[in-house]
Amino acid sequence: MRKYSLLIFLALAVSRPLWAERRGDQGVGLMLGNPSGFSYKMWLDERMAIDGAAGVDQGEFDLHATLLFHNFTWAKNVKDSLIKGITDNGDFPFYFGVGPRALFDDKTEVGVRFPVGLAFLPHKTTWEFFAEFAPVLRLTPSTGFDADYAIGLRYYFPAVRARTQG
Repeated sequence: MRKYSLLIFLALAVSRPLWAERRGDQGVGLMLGNPSGFSYKMWLDERMAIDGAAGVDQGEFDLHATLLFHNFTWAKNVKDSLIKGITDNGDFPFYFGVGPRALFDDKTEVGVRFPVGLAFLPHKTTWEFFAEFAPVLRLTPSTGFDADYAIGLRYYFPAVRARTQG
């Protein structure tokens, strides 16, 4: 099972969907927390993305991938002046998702992450800032719950191919 989980993770991390529509759809960056390390995000469309990370979690090597769903409209309904100031200058989506996580040490630990977070994508830059909390259902070597958390940033590279209007 561990072998197949790693193969699925690698396939998701390196694949590039033909239907990507979001400008600057591939971002790389850093995250600090539990785990701390490198982060990658690839937008599948305007609301769905896959993110992956490789880093260190309490001295163990952490590898995870997540299918994320973004809600861009929640902040537009908030009347608070701080939120309004943020949404005037960028997108401020709430997101949630699910995906596999593996910790590699003496005993490899495999689980499922359920992240919930907020991101900020300023209109005039190619950066994304994010903060997330992710409960983890541990499946091996024993069952139980853990939690991940991180803040981070990603830089988005220009699109590899021209976008088509649909």
